[in-house]
Amino acid sequence: MTNITEINSENYWDRRFKEDWQINAGPKQSRFFAQIALENLPQWLITAMRREALSIADWGCAQGDGTNVWLNYLLPSQITGVDFSSIAIEQASEQYPALRFINEDWVSSNLTENGKSFDLIFSSNTLEHFHNPFEVLDKICERSKLGIVLALPFNEADRISEHFYSFVKENLPLVLKNGFRLVWSRVIDCQKMADTSWLGEQIILFYAQPNWIDSLGLTLADIEISSSTVFVEDSEKYQLLEKQHVSQLLEQEHAYKLLEQQHINVTALNQEENLRLNSEISKLELEIKNTINLAQQEKSAMSDLLNNSIEENSRIKALLNASNQEKESLQNAVHSKEAKILLDENQIKSHRQNEIELEKKLAISMDDNSHYEKLLVEKDNQLNYLIRQDAMLRQSSSWRITRPLRFTKLFFQNPKKATYDLAKFVFWRCPLPVREALHGPRHKFIRFSRQIPNAITVEKTVQQAQDLDWVQFNEQVLSKRHEYKGVFVQELVIDWNVPLFQRPQHIAAAFGRLGYLVIYKTDNWAGDDVNGFREVVKNVWISNSPDVDKINNVVRSLYSTAYANTPDLILKNGKRGVLVYEYIDHIDPQISGDDGNIKRLLALKDFAFGGGADFVVASAKKLESEAISEVGNDCVVLAQNGVDTRHYRDKKHLATVLPENLTVFRKKYSKIVGYFGALAPWLWYEVVNELVQSRQDIGFVFIGPDYYGGADKLIKNADNLLYLGAIDYKVLPAYALNFDICFIPFAPSEIAKTTSPLKLFEYFALEKPVVVTSDMQECVAFDEVFRGDSVESLSSAIDEAFLVKDNVDFKLRLATLADENDWDQRARAMEVVFKQIGNEK
Repeated sequence: MTNITEINSENYWDRRFKEDWQINAGPKQSRFFAQIALENLPQWLITAMRREALSIADWGCAQGDGTNVWLNYLLPSQITGVDFSSIAIEQASEQYPALRFINEDWVSSNLTENGKSFDLIFSSNTLEHFHNPFEVLDKICERSKLGIVLALPFNEADRISEHFYSFVKENLPLVLKNGFRLVWSRVIDCQKMADTSWLGEQIILFYAQPNWIDSLGLTLADIEISSSTVFVEDSEKYQLLEKQHVSQLLEQEHAYKLLEQQHINVTALNQEENLRLNSEISKLELEIKNTINLAQQEKSAMSDLLNNSIEENSRIKALLNASNQEKESLQNAVHSKEAKILLDENQIKSHRQNEIELEKKLAISMDDNSHYEKLLVEKDNQLNYLIRQDAMLRQSSSWRITRPLRFTKLFFQNPKKATYDLAKFVFWRCPLPVREALHGPRHKFIRFSRQIPNAITVEKTVQQAQDLDWVQFNEQVLSKRHEYKGVFVQELVIDWNVPLFQRPQHIAAAFGRLGYLVIYKTDNWAGDDVNGFREVVKNVWISNSPDVDKINNVVRSLYSTAYANTPDLILKNGKRGVLVYEYIDHIDPQISGDDGNIKRLLALKDFAFGGGADFVVASAKKLESEAISEVGNDCVVLAQNGVDTRHYRDKKHLATVLPENLTVFRKKYSKIVGYFGALAPWLWYEVVNELVQSRQDIGFVFIGPDYYGGADKLIKNADNLLYLGAIDYKVLPAYALNFDICFIPFAPSEIAKTTSPLKLFEYFALEKPVVVTSDMQECVAFDEVFRGDSVESLSSAIDEAFLVKDNVDFKLRLATLADENDWDQRARAMEVVFKQIGNEK
């Protein structure tokens, strides 16, 4: 038999954790006690811990099972497990690598030099193991700055062998030795719980530093005296509360029995309903399958109709016009006959017969007219459907493969159009300086090819007809600038209408949602086609008008990647407000292009860092550190990339029709690893290709535009790799929902270390586990992200990610991270720049 003096020694617990902790359901008990404590803690406390990013130590964490429960409520960086058993800490660290565990004896050792190293301490079912629990509690409280949460056995009359102290209302103090006061408590009866780990009561106590509690602005409602055990100094008040509590318990027990009976009844009904629903779902699945087969047959038939649909429309319209003309002729004839009726009876009869015939023909003509109108509507509907099908066809890989054949055919049929298409194809694959040099000749060539005499005389499109000129914009919008929080001008960086929305568009839209007037400058390079000012989303106007440069007292944003901006152009009309330099990428040949481009970007950076910009907004911590070293801490704002959670969570994506090659690929592979973003030089193609070859059990999907031949670097003829090309941002989430795991394989480089990829937070919003290469510092800063630095380690990381892809708690953490990194949060971080308006240098 174990000597009682040995119980709770380090050797005793080391042996327990080695030999019988699992057998005696230790992990289950740890999770049980932690869960009931956290479920019953007041919401204001959890909220304060999240808002203030408070650190908490789980003292006596054992193998970390209870500590891991805190991950449902806080970030991993806030949580630390502490135990004096080195065996327990070793096991906890191995089982829960996302959490931090330390092996320290806080009871026997003196306070470390760090002093109060944690904001709060959590102790679950530990103090009862000591003969002198309150002396131990005083030692533990020395490590806490703000308070301590205790979970204890309550009213334990018949103690188990390892418990040396029973906690009752008479021995629990209101004030601890270090000044922490009891501000909240609750008693939980665990006997009635399903699958309980404790046949008795537990009491949850929260002692806290008074000044901190006062700062939270709590009220009597936050103490919850109506349904929990509360300690008061006045014994008469306590007895009254206790009677009220007993009465409430009796009422709750009666209500519980009624609910239990209702639950039994509802369960029976639910089983019947489930059987009925399952039957209906099976029928619906069969109908959908038949509908799909029928639709595929109709699609084949419709492709034949596409060739003659327009000709048929013209023929029907011609018949309809002829019918109308005949109708008018007949009507005129009837009126003419009526006017020329003679008194002669035979003539009257003859004319009457002719009139009847004409009326019959008129009726037939009118019927034909109605029939032709219906046919015309049907043909228009068929034509619209076929046009949509044709658009989907043009996005397929087979369409791209047969492009040379179609171009050859077009060249013989229409040389002028073929020459225009070829010039357009070559132009967009030229380096940016070449495109800039050809900007003027390009528009002349377009006007010549389209037979447009002059850009000024071009007939306006429907959208252009609705665009505002400077006078209208000034009168209708700018005159009301006092109704906005400020004016934000996005200088030239990238057109608004591009397939993949990027940081400039997201920041602009976020400022619009926050109540700012946003003017987004464009040169109509990629298809914006604006003529003046056009509102694209709430409070955001795209514009190609030079009059924007007349507006004063604005915040102007310059991007570190924008070749079009030079210091001279930026200061052409003076600063006119506050200049913000958005430092979003390390300037590197892989991103920035040739020497000419790099020279222009470095000149802009030197201008900004040399005092030209009032603020530097950094998108990554490494870029932030560089900026602070150059311009000082007061002028630097950290605003990493983010996510539009509304877009990625929109239910409409569930109804989006996906291309057949993706749906077939999804059915073929039960495991899908996906990437969306640019197929650019900074991806680690060698490792990606080896990974694809070595993991034939996984399907790999790549989505994104081809930058500088990146798509050609992907392995060819790999059955388990599917490249879909660029997909419009509007429907991108529908495609990515088919991923199981998301991938960001940047090659080891300075780019990887300094990039904050938008797609990381977009993946979080989709609640998909993310695997990245280890150099991506902005990504691996999140404990939820899996990483690797080789084919082997990335393969292992993918396997680890698959284990949690359906874990509800893990998905909830990803969703929370997405919310915390929404673009609106980024815009709020940047709002500080507006305070400088009127005080600019």
